[in-house]
Amino acid sequence: MELNRRQFLLAGIAAPALAAQQATPPSPGVAPIMDRGFAAVTRLTDGVYATIANSSKGAQAASNGGIIAGRDAVLIIEGHMQPEAAAFEIEAARAISRAPIRAAIDTHFHLDHSGGNLAYAGQHIPIIAHELVGPLMKERYTDLKGVDHSGVFAPIERRLAAATQATDKQHLQSDLVLIRRWYDSIDAATLAYPTESLSQAALPKTIDLGGLTAVIEFHLGHSPTDLIIRVPERGIVFTGDLLFNHAYGVAIDADMLAWRKVLDRFAGYDRRTLFVPGHGAACGIENVRDQADLMDDLRAHAEKMMRAGASAEEAESRYVVPARFESYGVARWNWSVGAALASYYSGLKKPA
Repeated sequence: MELNRRQFLLAGIAAPALAAQQATPPSPGVAPIMDRGFAAVTRLTDGVYATIANSSKGAQAASNGGIIAGRDAVLIIEGHMQPEAAAFEIEAARAISRAPIRAAIDTHFHLDHSGGNLAYAGQHIPIIAHELVGPLMKERYTDLKGVDHSGVFAPIERRLAAATQATDKQHLQSDLVLIRRWYDSIDAATLAYPTESLSQAALPKTIDLGGLTAVIEFHLGHSPTDLIIRVPERGIVFTGDLLFNHAYGVAIDADMLAWRKVLDRFAGYDRRTLFVPGHGAACGIENVRDQADLMDDLRAHAEKMMRAGASAEEAESRYVVPARFESYGVARWNWSVGAALASYYSGLKKPA
């Protein structure tokens, strides 16, 4: 699958498409302390809370987030899709603790993790992110607002008209609906950029919140800007989109070989570690291993197709979801399956 520049510029609106497909209520048996419908805040342990998006009740959040509340300061995780969700995080943080809010962190530049930053800017809350988040937000979103998008839709429409297989038609029809919807989201968004940009040389970075620390780390994989936030005292990790629970990850910006290594790193954490993924319910090591297995299946298919002389686009068309993963959510087929296979094609052809 060849990614032209316009497709490349579209990256970051697929993850909210996944959220729209896959509604995730709070973890079973755990009553939220605050519930706004589109997202609910649940206490995980002393001082650490997960905000779990539920897009069946609104697209405001479209990604998970959270709150880390120490004695002296509070940290908010994620800018979400719209300012209403970020405002909900602020409201929850102030209900949980009287300590000042030190900052909010965007785990990466994608719209469903940065589109709501305006609520933080409006209350003068610093926004922390990787140094490339601001430039990529401008390139991928601000510079595309109000642009004629027909040139993006036309290639998909042509492929759809030429498709002969029912499965290909289904994937292309779904892709077209979602891409139109999320271009509307770009046009509607008013963005606020990070105010504290972290260079990779400055990472990892530790923020002392008083009794709890937030360790911010960079790990290349899902995007060029991926940050995770570990709370070592509690064995909890906010992974951003480096972990999708029970879903195919959005891969349009991904380095799949690097991403797979990140999952090995996660799997090496203490077996009691609790992960708050970018999408899906909070989970444990077993879910990390499931996503690793899914990636291994995609890689095996890419290698098989490469040996057969098939193109990446042909490999995308011929990929069949294994029975084990049939219940997994898929955002836009091209950006989840096709982009993952294209990344493997590119990475596996490179000399060792």
